[in-house]
Amino acid sequence: MITVRVTDEVMEYLRKLPPQPRHALRRAIKGLSKEEGDIRPLSEELEGFHRLRVGSHRVIFEYETVRGKQTITCVFAAPRRWIYEVFQSRLSE
Repeated sequence: MITVRVTDEVMEYLRKLPPQPRHALRRAIKGLSKEEGDIRPLSEELEGFHRLRVGSHRVIFEYETVRGKQTITCVFAAPRRWIYEVFQSRLSE
């Protein structure tokens, strides 16, 4: 089983959501420990990251090795309509 870490930024996004999408995203993030869900690798400028699709929301995460264990770190979450543009601009900063 893979350890899943969630950044404060993703937690803040979850807190602001209405109950139904918040619970769906939390379940989906927990499922990442078994690599379950609609997961796809990102390409081009975002290569090395993956996305988890949960309805109209996306969670961007990366695989890392922390203390010798494989870990998934959820680094950004937002609605589909603008997540990739915002995340890419943050990487450029």
